[in-house]
Amino acid sequence: MSGPTRLEGTETPLRPAGTLFRPVDGGYEPTGLAIGPWHAERLHGGAVAALAAHAAAAELGPERPLARICVDFLGPVPAAPLRIDVRPVRSGRSFAAVDVTITADGTPVATAGVLGVRRAATDLPPGLPGEPAAPPRDGGWAVADPSDHPSFNRDATETVLVDDPDNPLGATAWARLRTTVAGEPGAPEQAAIALADLTHGIGAILPPDLYRWTNLDLTVHLIRPPVGEWIALRARTRPGVIGRGVAEAVLIDTAGEFGTAAQTLLITKE
Repeated sequence: MSGPTRLEGTETPLRPAGTLFRPVDGGYEPTGLAIGPWHAERLHGGAVAALAAHAAAAELGPERPLARICVDFLGPVPAAPLRIDVRPVRSGRSFAAVDVTITADGTPVATAGVLGVRRAATDLPPGLPGEPAAPPRDGGWAVADPSDHPSFNRDATETVLVDDPDNPLGATAWARLRTTVAGEPGAPEQAAIALADLTHGIGAILPPDLYRWTNLDLTVHLIRPPVGEWIALRARTRPGVIGRGVAEAVLIDTAGEFGTAAQTLLITKE
């Protein structure tokens, strides 16, 4: 649930790709690649969000690809077998909505509302604002997780921090997911959702030795599926004086902007 520590480093050797979760006995068993950076027995929020999207995709169907997901983390998600319940809320020709509940040992640990919207070619009027250009990919490889246990940040993703003149009030990084979500190739939307949980870690502005933050949710809106494996996150964090804040990111690929991400932050002082 918490963002990664921002530490610039050199490129690390590639590790074998794998999967975040293995289907077992009607549920899903997390692998080490789904673990968060702070505790070896808790899962990363991005892995949990991607699993919710994976489960919802079967109900939405390919004709209504995912357009929005809002995940609420009800507490730390344990590194334990998870059960998923997907409940249809609406199923129509234009769009469908489902609710997802993830439980561990019978206790709900995360919920998600997911919206799928049909594909349709639409002619847009001229004169609309153009999409922002993709930032350069040259930069410093980020060692996002200095822990000694396998984890999502260290082993399942690759992240490059870049100099982005179009983002003077935040930070920008290119990232890619090197694993599958649940043992089989999934839609590119699922990888983007997993990476969107890095938003606050990329755009963090508070000194990590003085403040602690926890993201309580993750909302991702997609205006189209991403193109390619790599996505850029133009991230910014807005802290508030009453102990909460919001982290926001524009999601970009080589074709331009394709979505946004936002997280509600609980901020405490050490």
